[in-house]
Amino acid sequence: MNQIINKEFSEFEKYHKDIFNVYFHIVCGFIFMSFLFLLSTNYSYVLLFLYSALLLFTISNIMITISIFIGLFVIMYIIKKYNFSFFDKLIIFVVFYFLPDLSHYLTNEPSMLNINNITPLSLFTNIFYLLPFSIMSLFNS
Repeated sequence: MNQIINKEFSEFEKYHKDIFNVYFHIVCGFIFMSFLFLLSTNYSYVLLFLYSALLLFTISNIMITISIFIGLFVIMYIIKKYNFSFFDKLIIFVVFYFLPDLSHYLTNEPSMLNINNITPLSLFTNIFYLLPFSIMSLFNS
């Protein structure tokens, strides 16, 4: 695993011990990543391939990468049939991106990100690695 990503995962794992919290993150992660890619109507599957390549080269776990790819592909395929507007996709992405913080509140686990420690890297990691980190945390618990 990439050294920076490994450090970020170690930090992520400290705040994701409760199994309910981790499952909730996985469900929300699949939904918000699907809608994130679908915001680009013409290139959503290209973005999915690029995202999968990013995961493959940075976390180096082919099973997690394939599972995420297949899951996102199927969800995106189903969602595309409903012709959501751009605004609807954006709202659903934002809601499901912030929803995992609710599970931290419900499980009494501290949240990893707060206003004092947000950096561009932590924001990027929180968006693009929430799903693989959640799956990896599930396997480690």
